[in-house]
Amino acid sequence: MTTADPLAAFNQLYRQMDEIYHLYAKRRGISDTALWLLYSLYEEEDAAYTQRALCSDWHYPPQTVNSALKSLERQGLLVLEPVPGNQKNKRIVLTDRGRETAQKEIFPLMLAEQRAFQGLGERDGEALLSLTRHYVELLRVQVR
Repeated sequence: MTTADPLAAFNQLYRQMDEIYHLYAKRRGISDTALWLLYSLYEEEDAAYTQRALCSDWHYPPQTVNSALKSLERQGLLVLEPVPGNQKNKRIVLTDRGRETAQKEIFPLMLAEQRAFQGLGERDGEALLSLTRHYVELLRVQVR
């Protein structure tokens, strides 16, 4: 895609990246939200994730996360455990089957991301992070 408008080109690239993840999830028969929830739970297996924490990390509405969690729970991929001293919040834990599924479906995605990022080289990778972080900060200020 070529365009004279750099902002349009930038937005198109982000949509293409979203599409890569969407197609990856679709080929595995899961929703985009379920993909990112499994990704988080697998990546930070020792973290005490709650629904609220996942909503915060992924910027998804609670209803969206709840729906994906219930689906993954029905499939036997995770369980919701009560948080001691707090009946309202539940800790989200991958089951053995969930860990196996994440190893099979999420780990290859993580490896692909790592290889792609390493392909940038150290200098370009750092520049990408720095510029993206700066853009997010500027955009946050502009849309307040």
